[in-house]
Amino acid sequence: MGFLSRKPKLKTCFYCSDLFEESQEFEHYRTHLIEVTDVNGDQAFTFSCPRCGQMDSAWGAQKHDPEGIAAIAMKGHLMMAHRIMS
Repeated sequence: MGFLSRKPKLKTCFYCSDLFEESQEFEHYRTHLIEVTDVNGDQAFTFSCPRCGQMDSAWGAQKHDPEGIAAIAMKGHLMMAHRIMS
């Protein structure tokens, strides 16, 4: 291992307790998304929280990257509802 080499920082997922590399956070969150159809018939995504249950909202409809928007919503849920700042 070189002098400047570092091990990737691992995090534990709040949603499933799996370990993932910190740099892969949003890619990991995408694995938890549930595809739904919004009221306009557009593709959107929601998720289930182990403490709060199924979300009653969906994110990403009519966006370029609907899964990315929903993954950001998952991170926002952690910060707002559970005060997890990581």
